[in-house]
Amino acid sequence: MGRKTTLLLAIGLFWVSGAFAQKLGYINSETILGEFEEFREAQSKLEVEGRRIEAEYYAMAGQLDSLQQEYERQKFILTEANRKAKETEIKSLSDRLRRFQVEKLGPQGEIYQKQQQIAAPILDKINRAIKKVGQEYGYDFIFDTVQGNILYAKDSYDLTNVVLNELRKGGAK
Repeated sequence: MGRKTTLLLAIGLFWVSGAFAQKLGYINSETILGEFEEFREAQSKLEVEGRRIEAEYYAMAGQLDSLQQEYERQKFILTEANRKAKETEIKSLSDRLRRFQVEKLGPQGEIYQKQQQIAAPILDKINRAIKKVGQEYGYDFIFDTVQGNILYAKDSYDLTNVVLNELRKGGAK
């Protein structure tokens, strides 16, 4: 190999290695969510709302159970009209309970919508903080270990605390 070929090869290798040299980092989203005060407060609000809805659901379910037990005990001594009235009452309450379940607890229910309403701005803030850290520190990629994308990484690439500090100082508005 001539000197010119060696020089071109060295320049080519330098260019290729430079093209692939990217700065990578990662975060642990569970740690960020667990330590970010705004998110914990939002979770508390959601838990209170969830308990309220759950209590309402169990009260209705208890009422339905009582009606069914009462019906079972008395169905042989009730008149035909009273028996049909009780059956209608049980069916009506059962239908209300199913609607309640869908409207409050279903995939598009009230609790889901409240979760989206409360969590969305916080998650946006976290994403802005991650983006800001990535831009300020010159990262090309930031991965999330919780998503299972990373099987091994050096601790020196962990940006979780950097992102938390960014969130705490309020720089991701």
